[in-house]
Amino acid sequence: MNFWKKVDSELAYLGKTRKELANAMGFDAAIISFGIKRNSIPAADTALKVSRFLGVSLDYLLDMCEEENQNSKNPLNSKISEIENKLRRFSDSDLNAVLTMVKALNEKYS
Repeated sequence: MNFWKKVDSELAYLGKTRKELANAMGFDAAIISFGIKRNSIPAADTALKVSRFLGVSLDYLLDMCEEENQNSKNPLNSKISEIENKLRRFSDSDLNAVLTMVKALNEKYS
């Protein structure tokens, strides 16, 4: 998944729009559309601001996860990274509930 597809996915998750992102970044929403059409990655400082706005790591948006840096092509790695980034927004009680579910599923498949 490329940078802008991940951005769109995170915006949808947060219930925010490209326009809100652009306003927070201080540029016109058309710049985002242009970046999507060109399949380009923004300048480093802009990419960092985008990651902070979305509450995800820049590594996640740039597909620079540790597993991928080790040339692993396992699709599970990107799913784990996506789950990890989503979990960062959870409260402690929600994280404990998720952990309980994961443990129960793990026992089911053990």
